[in-house]
Amino acid sequence: MEILFWVTAGMLVHTYLLYPVSLPVLSLFCSFKRKQGNPNKFKVSMVIAAHNEEKVIEEKIRNTFDLEFPRKNMEILIGSDASTDRTNAIVAKYAPQVKLFGFSQRGGKASVLNQLVPRASGDILVFCDANTMLLPNALQKLLTHFEEPSVGCVCGRLILHDAGNSALGVGESIYWNLESEIKKLEGKLGIVIGANGGIYAIRRELFERIPVDKTVMDDFFVTTRVLKAGKEAIYEPQAIGSEETSLETYGEFHRKVRISQANFNLLPKYIPLLNPMRGLVAYGFFSHKLLRWVAPVLMMVLLVSNALLLDRSPLFYALFAAQVLLYFIAGLGYARNGKTKNSKLLLIPFYFVSMNMALFIGMFRAMVRKEGGAWRRIERSDIFRIETPAHKTARVKVNELSS
Repeated sequence: MEILFWVTAGMLVHTYLLYPVSLPVLSLFCSFKRKQGNPNKFKVSMVIAAHNEEKVIEEKIRNTFDLEFPRKNMEILIGSDASTDRTNAIVAKYAPQVKLFGFSQRGGKASVLNQLVPRASGDILVFCDANTMLLPNALQKLLTHFEEPSVGCVCGRLILHDAGNSALGVGESIYWNLESEIKKLEGKLGIVIGANGGIYAIRRELFERIPVDKTVMDDFFVTTRVLKAGKEAIYEPQAIGSEETSLETYGEFHRKVRISQANFNLLPKYIPLLNPMRGLVAYGFFSHKLLRWVAPVLMMVLLVSNALLLDRSPLFYALFAAQVLLYFIAGLGYARNGKTKNSKLLLIPFYFVSMNMALFIGMFRAMVRKEGGAWRRIERSDIFRIETPAHKTARVKVNELSS
């Protein structure tokens, strides 16, 4: 039992603390300078899946037009996944500069991407969400890295801003900033384990059809296929996109449940990444993803094993008390949800425990449910405008995002 306790504790400490700390050390020995070139020489296909995006789709199109990239070298493909609002009509106004593909049957984002990519003619596929607004130079920053033949995927920096309505939204914003730092360090090693779905690019030949029989995180699946092909996945912090967190009080919670379920749905396809022959990829996947996914189970095992070891030494009493305190503060945060966001003392334990609970629910659903690739869209706030020369009413300045 004591061995079980310490192994479980070691796994949790490793994934949340030791792994991030190890990345800068590894980068001293394993990273290398990659050559960069002229991004304008590539032909690019901007691929966007949309479902009932009338609130944001026109601004998204204008935002894409404002990108600092030759229009002749870029095509925009928007797949409307059985939208029932004005999405199709709005996109149709911008033909032929924007190619609209309307699908009458709801299939989910993965299904739309599977149908759009064969219609794309670009050397580089840029995937972007309808509600993700990009800085003008974002595309340039992404594409410059494809001069290096070993690079197969470039992940941009997605900034999440709290919509102001939920403690979990504030927590997600803080968590995302930490995750971005980890991706930045992984990028130096060429092993970004899962791109930001709102802004990333891959070489067209590396795209592999995404499974649609189950809920799947398309960005994670696509990135792992790039790594499996032996290519690098890197991170470009100056290729910036922005979204806001969920408007719903527990929107981020439901989103995490969905993500967890999707990851466990395709776990057998990801297991080969653990092959020790893959080196840093195996280390990154095990440390950053797999251990995080099973962290809820590890936390339960840690608590139970600790309770059974209380008579061993005062140390186990102290560790047990620390765990109980963590859950008590998280429970207090739940009870005071409306005020939690104003107190990090409550916010961090509340967010940490809530998100691990969401991961556990997603894991359970993956084991007992069978469903298709479409899911209910978690509404986020109205469009988040980035300041460009064409949008002087923006609420966030470029220099703030770039800092």
